[in-house]
Amino acid sequence: MPGLQGRVAIVTGSTRGIGLAAARLLAEQGARVIISSRKADACEAVRSDFAEAGHEAMAIPAHVGRPEECESLVARTIERYGRLDILVSNAAVNPVFDPLETLAPETWNKVLETNLTGPWRLAQYALPAIARTGGGSAVMVSSITSFMAAQGSAAYGISKAALNQMTRQLALEWGRRNVRVNAVAPGTARTDMIRSLTAMPGWLDAVIERTPLARIGEPEDVAEAILFLASDGSRHITGQVLVVDGGETIRR
Repeated sequence: MPGLQGRVAIVTGSTRGIGLAAARLLAEQGARVIISSRKADACEAVRSDFAEAGHEAMAIPAHVGRPEECESLVARTIERYGRLDILVSNAAVNPVFDPLETLAPETWNKVLETNLTGPWRLAQYALPAIARTGGGSAVMVSSITSFMAAQGSAAYGISKAALNQMTRQLALEWGRRNVRVNAVAPGTARTDMIRSLTAMPGWLDAVIERTPLARIGEPEDVAEAILFLASDGSRHITGQVLVVDGGETIRR
């Protein structure tokens, strides 16, 4: 797979889980990575770890649900490096597992604001910057809950289904400017988002039983797919959603 030497990448939600794994892998391939999440101390801790490993990185805290912080994230990146080549839009929330019947309006708004409106706003600032560089790649982090109804997915799954369509729409609108837009859809992966579910007796066993590869995903599994879509190895791929689930969805 082609390396990323000299490229500049923003990865949102990159202080833990899939975002952190993706940021580390991009850095290992030569990219200069912008570490971004809501908490400044967490961003700085990751930046410091990257620096110790010999990777160039910059910490820029940002809440993707706030448009002014999305704008600042891109502007500060350009100010520092003069370019932007890759956007990984990973930051997302799923604060409760309530059904739609009892879901609080404020929870619905929070999920949609972060998981859908945030990536849209960030794309408004980041994709023009990528185009000015000569082109590049944006990768949205979706979910297999975007394809099917599932207990506890509710607003989260709906937000990710809409994100898939936004991926296709952005790919159409930006393709002629050499900006590719794709998404990855992880299955059950070992992240903080499923911690409360894994504590439920039998839940994890049931997931593993219906997954052909007989394990849940690791953040690094998804990061490898993100790296592929961010690199020139996928130079003729746009508007696609790549499922990374160990086969979990083929038996649903």
